[in-house]
Amino acid sequence: MEMRQLLHNHYRIDVARAELLTTGRINRTYKVTAVDGLLYCLKVYSDAVQEKHIFDGLEVTTYLAPLGFPVPQVVVTLDCLPLLRFDQRRYLLLKFIPGRNISRRLIGPAECFSMGKMLGSLHQSLRNFPTADRLLNTLWKGSSASLPRVFDLLKIVQAKENRDAFDIFAINSLTYRIQVMQSLDVAPEQFFHLARQAIHGDYHLDNIIFDAHGDVSGVLDFDQTCYAFPSLELMRAISFTCFDGQDFNYAWAKAILQGYQDVGGNLSPADYLEMPRLWYCQLLRGLFGLSEHYHGEADPRQDEAAQGRHHTMVWLGENLREIKEFVWTVTQ
Repeated sequence: MEMRQLLHNHYRIDVARAELLTTGRINRTYKVTAVDGLLYCLKVYSDAVQEKHIFDGLEVTTYLAPLGFPVPQVVVTLDCLPLLRFDQRRYLLLKFIPGRNISRRLIGPAECFSMGKMLGSLHQSLRNFPTADRLLNTLWKGSSASLPRVFDLLKIVQAKENRDAFDIFAINSLTYRIQVMQSLDVAPEQFFHLARQAIHGDYHLDNIIFDAHGDVSGVLDFDQTCYAFPSLELMRAISFTCFDGQDFNYAWAKAILQGYQDVGGNLSPADYLEMPRLWYCQLLRGLFGLSEHYHGEADPRQDEAAQGRHHTMVWLGENLREIKEFVWTVTQ
């Protein structure tokens, strides 16, 4: 069924214009302008997204919206359903949040400070989320349990007769992980003294909307919401924002940390001290982009993300002590 007809039949919304905003491996997002001038965001999910992830995200945004957070708000169907299942697809209609995405090359300390401030506020409020323990638990396995999976993927790549540039990269990345994990345990149990709670799960520039003044005016895509370490999410956001594959922008990282602490935050000195090592351990055992390339359909964007994570992982491993001291100096 054509999108206009679908929105009319199930939401009584007459569409004047629909614009594809993003398309990815797991979903497509459209900006919908109705005849009456109202704006909506329509997400179309593939089978790769577990339904629990979608409903966990809805539960969290439903909790945050009355607290004043600029998060997506659901438009229910005529049958009062938050998620429409039709023709083997799933549709989620949301009220559109005005603002703009800002690419990494255009941000500055002010945007980074606002980014950190919003994340600190989210973590403060989600600390009291009543059903956090029922969200997806993202704890990973330790080195002994993770290494066989890395070895298996390495064998698949090495067995290829004709290797391309990505294959060479994959061999180098997997070999690096094996060498490090043979002497370093990445098990999350060593971090159980750190805070865990409900978190956004995918907080980075692509999921943040800014207003004309550089302040965060919207936080999007809560379908990776999970029960995990808030310090990991903070370090991940800093890493994705401040490291470009070669250089680390300490001024931006400082602004994010200061923004986070400006609203109080809820991290202990131990959380700040351990967050670089926590992120490094997760990078080591995670095969994001690599598994998808060899076990599914290769996607250039996933390949690029895998390469970005590899460069971050290697750089962080080489500079772990320096980053640890930097975070400690800024936050204490």
